[in-house]
Amino acid sequence: MLAAGLLPATAAHAQPGAPGLEIKENRFHVKAIGPGFVLKLSPRGLDVRIDEGRFGDPATGNPIERQTIDLTGRALRPFECENGTYTIKTGTFKRTYRVSQFARRPLPYTEGFATGSPGIFTPFVGELEGTVTDAEGRTLRFLISDLVQEVLTADGFSATAPIHGLFVDQRGRVRDRISLIGRFNSGRDGQGATYGIEDRGTCRQIADLPYGPGSERAVVTGPLFVLPFSAPVTVPDDH
Repeated sequence: MLAAGLLPATAAHAQPGAPGLEIKENRFHVKAIGPGFVLKLSPRGLDVRIDEGRFGDPATGNPIERQTIDLTGRALRPFECENGTYTIKTGTFKRTYRVSQFARRPLPYTEGFATGSPGIFTPFVGELEGTVTDAEGRTLRFLISDLVQEVLTADGFSATAPIHGLFVDQRGRVRDRISLIGRFNSGRDGQGATYGIEDRGTCRQIADLPYGPGSERAVVTGPLFVLPFSAPVTVPDDH
């Protein structure tokens, strides 16, 4: 199943991505430090600390936006992982972000994605928590961080889009883990665009996204996508 999603490409681990976001991870712990926030993920929980005075770029005058989406009862794509398939039963998706500029991302970001997300996220912080059920009806907890850091300058556009997550059984053991980091770099108008995704986890799928031509066969995990277009995947030796 996973092999079908692998695409030939240059090594994604060499991709620099966007500045301003540092990620440290091992098998069961993740720490992400971005502009005005610190996120920690472990089997014990998901903790996010936001400094509103430093979050993103306050000088833009754009406000910090907050949303909470109730995931309970929604028909969402299940997570397909090496040790199970997990369907969201209950949960929330908290989103905190600041738009640094209202501008278009370069190709291969699609017109449909630009319509749905018209601003450059510097940054986007997503927190997902709740319960899932597997094919045998067993209930597990899930904790997922969904981050985006995008930087648009006169010289170019860059993005880092990491998704990390843990599926924890009732005995506190991690059954599966998500570790997908998308990175993108190009000139201001998309010149010399390079991009790729690192996968150090056990959960990855391929799906067509609803953002029009160019958003087919994107790398996803459950209802979340990494980059909104098809991108090459590498699995580092140290995963």
